[in-house]
Amino acid sequence: MENYNTARGMLLAAPVPQQTKTYKPVSHAELMDLTLESIHQAGFTLDQELYTSAREGKVANGKFTIKNVADSEMQLQIGWQNSYDKSLSLKFAIGTKIFICENGCVSGDYGSFKHKHVGEIQTFTPQAITDYISDAGEAFTRIQKEREIMKTIQLDRRAQAELVGRMIIEEEFIESTQLNIIRRELDKPTHNYGAENSLWELYQFTTFSMKEIHPSLWMGGHIDAHSFFLDAAGIVTKPIYKPARQLELFELV
Repeated sequence: MENYNTARGMLLAAPVPQQTKTYKPVSHAELMDLTLESIHQAGFTLDQELYTSAREGKVANGKFTIKNVADSEMQLQIGWQNSYDKSLSLKFAIGTKIFICENGCVSGDYGSFKHKHVGEIQTFTPQAITDYISDAGEAFTRIQKEREIMKTIQLDRRAQAELVGRMIIEEEFIESTQLNIIRRELDKPTHNYGAENSLWELYQFTTFSMKEIHPSLWMGGHIDAHSFFLDAAGIVTKPIYKPARQLELFELV
């Protein structure tokens, strides 16, 4: 399985495309600096920053874990996705990193935003990122509550099979490679998540299978997975941010 982990310097060296009337790039370097500064302004302590990329740096993800927003199992993670080839819109999302396996959990419900690379994106981005990150602690608390609910939901083999089937056939956010990993984890788990045969455990098997997916699919796939398992748990969540705080959501054209 291909490893997309990328050194910070490699992303900084990736050529930033020229600005046009209809396309205004935001550099990976600017996103790194803005995120780190916003983390500091929010009173958070950075633990790690990790980058993945593909297409010679034209597609990139940044993942920033927070040391002082954590419990015994997971810690807050702030992530962004960016592209230089117009294939993806700029996106931010809040999630968590699981300590025992380094799985990622990404929620699309908690003020996540995306923006196409046009208009006033260079002036839009800094304040949006600062406002977004400042409220991330509340999102972490809600994910903690969701985790505890999922741990109480027991699944027999039939229920596990039905959920895995839906993920691959109906929702299509996992493929055959991930399916094989999930099947292996169901038979012989690599890690102990402290909730055997629970919905939470199946969720972790799923994100474990997605650790090395292509960077262009990382954020969308993890948001889809989180939504799927919330739905399976019967959890109805409301965004932390009001629509006005989410700015406007645009699709890349």
